[in-house]
Amino acid sequence: MKTATKVWLGVLAVVAVFALVWGGYALSVVLSGPKGVGDAIKPKNSAKNWTSAQAGFEDTYQSILSADRKIAVHRDALKNDPKNQVLQTNLTGTTTVCMSFVAEYNADSNKYLKEDFKSARLPYEIDSSDPATDCK
Repeated sequence: MKTATKVWLGVLAVVAVFALVWGGYALSVVLSGPKGVGDAIKPKNSAKNWTSAQAGFEDTYQSILSADRKIAVHRDALKNDPKNQVLQTNLTGTTTVCMSFVAEYNADSNKYLKEDFKSARLPYEIDSSDPATDCK
């Protein structure tokens, strides 16, 4: 084989390797969207995820209802002794905890891995005008 032919074959081999590497990279970029969607769907639909998400919504909702009822108890106690610092602290703390539960529930309602696994009887988000969940 002549030297010029060897050089051209070498150049073609380098170009072919470069094209394959670049083509593989370009293909991975093009397919990254569908692959990402598929990779997200698998863990979302796993039994572990949906049972955990459903239980989490139930627990958080019940915690909101409980905290809201405790606020009423603390508020009534404070009416009887308005200068009691412990009662004021309890009311403030319970109100803050209730608001945190509401924020957690509402945030989970919009999270991809959790949003679809709430019991139908539970609200999509907590309504701040509902006396049972208003943290007042």
